Amino acid sequence: MTVALIYKKSAWELFSESSDKNVSSFISQDNQQREAFKESHTIQKKTIDCVEKTLTDHNTSIKKIYRSSLSDHDLNNFDLVITVGGDGTFLESTHYVTGNTPIVGVNSDPSRSVGFFCACNTENFADFYSNISEQPKISLSRLSLSINGKSTGPPILNDILFANPNPAATTRYKLNDESYRNSGLLASTAAGSTAWTFQEGVEPLPLGSQEFQFIHRGTRNSQVNVASKLEIHSLTRKGTIFIDGDHCSIPLYIGQKLKITSGIPIIVIGDINKKRAEFLSQYD
Repeated sequence: MTVALIYKKSAWELFSESSDKNVSSFISQDNQQREAFKESHTIQKKTIDCVEKTLTDHNTSIKKIYRSSLSDHDLNNFDLVITVGGDGTFLESTHYVTGNTPIVGVNSDPSRSVGFFCACNTENFADFYSNISEQPKISLSRLSLSINGKSTGPPILNDILFANPNPAATTRYKLNDESYRNSGLLASTAAGSTAWTFQEGVEPLPLGSQEFQFIHRGTRNSQVNVASKLEIHSLTRKGTIFIDGDHCSIPLYIGQKLKITSGIPIIVIGDINKKRAEFLSQYD
């Protein structure tokens, strides 16, 4: 088996490498925060070492790929993709999986990360991988985008936000011949409906749903809508489509039409239904 092992750098590594004087000053003066960063770094390194050792013990061929260099690799050429980090690392990795390669997430620091998509951690990864063929799998629906009829952007597992890049500015667009002026349109997949839209007070979709939900942000008494396709006509001079967080974005200019439809599903290994139930039980 050939495995792509995707990892991220810890905040401590990124801050230590930064040439920003404000960052240097911050970590040198705030002893408590500095120690927290160092502790998290140690935990993350331990997780990466654990995953590598387990894979090596099973004679697995490993290709380590730093998260920021994902675009240099074709993840569809691997038998399995393993991400070590949190949901951010997992989601960004899914943008490069467009075939049948399954993916599994390992939470590198459960005390600081929800890791909704992460099936395991340092404590149970060895047992999990030893029985990986018996682990539950689920096919999760994703979204695809096109602008003026031309396909664009990666497949989307979580959510997208169309908005003015300036958070204090108004987003203008048309939908079904009705004009809107608000803080943007937020659309979420079934898998992503326990994230941003959930925090906006929207009930999540069933995990197996092929539809997506959307809301008009900053609109008084806005109702949640469920759809299988959507076309937005931008009236914003230069808007932005934020995809699965802030690491991926695409400009959408005035007069352009954005179409959102169901896209290529992805196979995720792990009991995501159980993770979802545990998360939602906090709000019962």
